[in-house]
Amino acid sequence: MKMVVRVFILLLSLVTVSACQATTVKDETVSKEFINLFDYEIQNRAFALASMEALVRTGDVNPNLEFFKAYLELEKLNQKKFSPVASKHQLSVEPRWWTRTRTRLGMCMSNIMPETSLKVIHKATVKYVAQLQALEAVSPEQDKAFFAYVVAQEQAQADAVGLLLAGEPDQGTALLTQFIAENAQ
Repeated sequence: MKMVVRVFILLLSLVTVSACQATTVKDETVSKEFINLFDYEIQNRAFALASMEALVRTGDVNPNLEFFKAYLELEKLNQKKFSPVASKHQLSVEPRWWTRTRTRLGMCMSNIMPETSLKVIHKATVKYVAQLQALEAVSPEQDKAFFAYVVAQEQAQADAVGLLLAGEPDQGTALLTQFIAENAQ
């Protein structure tokens, strides 16, 4: 079992490094660093959306179904908010091959070891908030409010998954639901 966990963590590490496929700066007013970080985040959102859709499809079998439904609603909101900003910077919100592959691998591991998968995702999400703060720092001035949202939604995810892992799925669901309500405009 430890070997499976190590292989999963290795795969997740490789996935994370490879998820941001090469992009080119199409807008002379933004840096390549900004485009790469934003593209990476767009692919993360595509991964999360597909993962939550798959978890919700499991239906009544999943004891945390309400939590994952709320998480799915957050990812749907994210798609609405991300799409116009991605288009503005000539990036697609559609998952690329590696994102689709990463989703399948993640779902396989989640089926085999759901608790371990959640712990790995939580740890990665907590660490990823800092990367999104870096994205916010290099974002164009006119997009600062959007990128503040990007950081806030990741923090909400980290907090909600933390509550789920702590045996408080109702509080995690409420946190996500409240965040969605506050940001749905």
